[in-house]
Amino acid sequence: MKSMSSQIERRFEISSSIVGIIDGSFEIGNLMVMVLVSYLGPRVHRPKIIAVGCLIMAVGAFLSVMPQFLMGRYNYERITVSVDNSSASVSACSPGAEGPPATDATETLSTVINAGCEKTTHSYLWLFVLVGNLLRGIGEAPIMPLGVSYIDDFSKEENSAFYIGLVRSSGMFGPTLGFLLGSFCASLWVDVGVVDIDAISINPKDTRWVGAWWLGLLICGAVNFIASLPFWFLPYSLPKEGENGNLKIGHLSVQGDPCKIDPPAQPQLKFSEAVKDFLPALRKLFGNPVFVVFIFLTILQYNSLVGIITYETKFMEQQFNVSVAKAIFLIGVILLPVTILGMFLGGFLIKRFKLHVTEMAKFACITFIVAYLLNLLYFTCGCEVLQVAGLTAPYSGMKHLSSSKHIYMASCNAECSCKVDQWDPVCGDNGITYMTACFAGCKSSSGTGRNMVFHNCSCVEGQGLGLGNSSAVLGQCQRESCTKAFPYFLALQTACAFILALGGTPTYMIMFRSVSPDLKSFAVGIETLGGRVLGGLPAPIYFGALIDETCLKWGTKSCGGSGSCRVYDTKEFRNVYLGLIAGLRAGCCLLYIVLSALIMKRFKPDGKEMTESKIAERSTSKEPDTANKREILPGSRTSEESEETYM
Repeated sequence: MKSMSSQIERRFEISSSIVGIIDGSFEIGNLMVMVLVSYLGPRVHRPKIIAVGCLIMAVGAFLSVMPQFLMGRYNYERITVSVDNSSASVSACSPGAEGPPATDATETLSTVINAGCEKTTHSYLWLFVLVGNLLRGIGEAPIMPLGVSYIDDFSKEENSAFYIGLVRSSGMFGPTLGFLLGSFCASLWVDVGVVDIDAISINPKDTRWVGAWWLGLLICGAVNFIASLPFWFLPYSLPKEGENGNLKIGHLSVQGDPCKIDPPAQPQLKFSEAVKDFLPALRKLFGNPVFVVFIFLTILQYNSLVGIITYETKFMEQQFNVSVAKAIFLIGVILLPVTILGMFLGGFLIKRFKLHVTEMAKFACITFIVAYLLNLLYFTCGCEVLQVAGLTAPYSGMKHLSSSKHIYMASCNAECSCKVDQWDPVCGDNGITYMTACFAGCKSSSGTGRNMVFHNCSCVEGQGLGLGNSSAVLGQCQRESCTKAFPYFLALQTACAFILALGGTPTYMIMFRSVSPDLKSFAVGIETLGGRVLGGLPAPIYFGALIDETCLKWGTKSCGGSGSCRVYDTKEFRNVYLGLIAGLRAGCCLLYIVLSALIMKRFKPDGKEMTESKIAERSTSKEPDTANKREILPGSRTSEESEETYM
């Protein structure tokens, strides 16, 4: 879904901020059910709730693709050209004509467009994608809180971090496959199988290109449905790892015959009791200063991470002149596998060296600060702004017309009656891009489709190339220096991703070690909710709105009105995008330092905390479990100790 954001923006001709709202609807869905699901987690059949969530996600994915079958074919923005009766040549510049006569093909296109204008409801079909994404958010809500707490409840404490790190890192294969699928779909035309691809005059690098955004969602919907099936067969509870004689139900332990274990009965959930305990549990969590700082840290991290994932492909496309399909592919095959490796290695290091919570905090803090310093080097990977005549570059040697109505016009194309709201770029021999062949003043052409070449372009001639010895080809001019800088940017980003992921699992485990065992599931839910509502929801919207401010040329919808952006000021785009990320991560650095200080103060004041935990562990392993005894985590306090601390 993240990899298809640019395709959705162009298909529905909407701004980046609207795409941000669609993207944020996923977090709204999470908000609606996250707290309830995570709080009731230990009291319900967790695997079955996860299965229901998977089914809801499948329904949401299928709903999102409905507009593709309701909107009809995609007609990209292009200029009309007149045909010379004496030859097959076409002219983009028609002096003295307000609107050049169209060929049969463009007349048919105009008829289709006019017919589409009568059905104004097509402009709002992106709401299907928004509602589908909302349902996906609702369905996804129970998966991590209930799944992670289910694993942690029935595994040994020394193995818990490794298992959770394994699940979180292996879970990254989903986004990896998603980005690879997104790359493949982005390289296919949106109406694949319906139109003749050879008749399309644009390529995947063009900002009007729309890939088959709907195809990946169909596949993902089917996968969500299949993924729900195994969860229906998992039991309510499992034997505690390494304790064959004990079965754990919620946070209670029951002594049983080691040779014969009867399956436990699921406890009856009383709604009145659940509501009664909710506020005290919430107060206990937010009375924990370590947890509060951790929540603020999570919110800032979510803001930067979601902003990157949502707009990284657009940034690569505009900054380094690579196609969206290639950008998505590189994220899928390089960045995400490196992130997976970092997360897995982080969990392995905790298990291998049996890191205490204070050591986890130091490790996470150091890795993040190192990654942040590398992050600042992004600003050195610069690229020049695309040279567009009349927009970012002057018509050299030509006098500009002063009328505000024709700000893109010059004396070389003043007689061509060009429409300023069109975007069908051509690249002149002089290395300058023109908004259309008409603005280049082209009088003739050769070839058809994407191989068409325009000749006798008066504005290109004005650059000193000589009369009649100038031409232009379809598409924007390539920026060679940008393409050369791209490998360095990718290497830097790979290093940052690995270092950040390395400290990700230790950071996540800090939360488990700083709350009482009976509140783990609730804490995961609050952390996920806070991150997604205050990070995942607003980040795509304000990132998109600020990126929109750097747009130099907006597209035009077939029925009039502003469409998606065609050209950005790459320098401003870079400063806004990278500046936001750097600012958010600077706040994270400060919070990491505060978090480390709090953990050092709370969990290891004089070395007593660790000693007391080990003594408690030994006594627990020797004595039989009783109903009133609670599990004690390494580096964590019992509820009585915690209450004394907060008092």
